[in-house]
Amino acid sequence: MIAQGSEKACPTGRVMTNEPRHKTTYSNGTLYVAQCELGRGVFARRAIRRGEILLAFGGPLIDFAETKRRGASECMAIQVGPDKYIDTQPPGVFVNHSCAPNTGIRNDWDLVALRDIPQGEEIRYDYSTSMDEKSFTMRCQCGSPGCRQVVTDFAELPAAVQDYYLCRRLVMSFIVRRLRGLRATASWEPTKAVATFERVTGHSVRVGC
Repeated sequence: MIAQGSEKACPTGRVMTNEPRHKTTYSNGTLYVAQCELGRGVFARRAIRRGEILLAFGGPLIDFAETKRRGASECMAIQVGPDKYIDTQPPGVFVNHSCAPNTGIRNDWDLVALRDIPQGEEIRYDYSTSMDEKSFTMRCQCGSPGCRQVVTDFAELPAAVQDYYLCRRLVMSFIVRRLRGLRATASWEPTKAVATFERVTGHSVRVGC
């Protein structure tokens, strides 16, 4: 996910450049792309177990200036460094946001199931776990009980939600490195974080960090 100044909806559409990284496909034995209420989304082709890696986000590496040149399509890239983005390719580019996600990004590009996901369920992750620009916001339409209404930087999330993602290693490594200089790791309390995340989002987790 990348950044801009004002709130807006993010369209589906890509402009490709060079430097390919991780390859992805539109469909495989695990995922497929189909229409959803937000346009297009990624869905589970089969039942998925908690902890499974669903895909590795792939695409050319671009900088912040290039994302800004994309205009409305800038929101299609995922930030992986202070000035580095993956210009995501299908099917990863079609994974939508949720404030109560069933997946999360680990190791900066692996999309991992946070719980068991039944066949046919849409795959979503929290875009804020990869955002640290102080530049972009997007109106949220995830519809979850604890929807935050606006997708923004990780630093803007409630402290308990930050702790939940941090203790489960679902935050981009460049953000974690910055936070380690500001917060003690001991403050990331797994049990409290999970309980508070469930209360804030209305989403039952039922697993620890």
